[in-house]
Amino acid sequence: MDLPRHPVVHGHPIHAILSDGPAVLIPLALAAELWDRTSSRDVSPFSDVVCATAGATAAAAVLVGWLDWLTIPIEHPARKPALLHGIINSAGLLAVAAATRKRRLRLPLLAAATTGTLLAGWIGGDLVFRLGWRVRPAEEAELVGQSLTNPAGRKAFADARREVDDFERRKTFLSG
Repeated sequence: MDLPRHPVVHGHPIHAILSDGPAVLIPLALAAELWDRTSSRDVSPFSDVVCATAGATAAAAVLVGWLDWLTIPIEHPARKPALLHGIINSAGLLAVAAATRKRRLRLPLLAAATTGTLLAGWIGGDLVFRLGWRVRPAEEAELVGQSLTNPAGRKAFADARREVDDFERRKTFLSG
């Protein structure tokens, strides 16, 4: 099967660019709805606009995210967590779309979408920072590592992995 062209422009993954919109706007929509429900002033137009904008940005990020997922080789370790990431984000998009239309259900729908956004963001960070998906130096190292046939080259890559693991264990707030 021929995979689609990767959604990357001049080295920049489009999904990573688009994902910032819903990551900010979905929680903002929840905050706007909470403000509207607790404020003595009617701020519902603001809540409506933020909710609709969150939905539009989420739709763009989800669409490009699924295109990105299609380009992940089946054997790549990022494939399964990326599938979960996409399912959670798609459910969040559906929740925001429903919240835009169903004002009385907006608060719980946006709360669910915000929770999903946080979880999916965590998984997305793992895809990038642990598995190296769409990180050029990691992709280059992966290709070089696959082509090494001599024991010294394999040992050098294993040593580098151990050093990075040790750094993360000793020098970061919470190790994985």
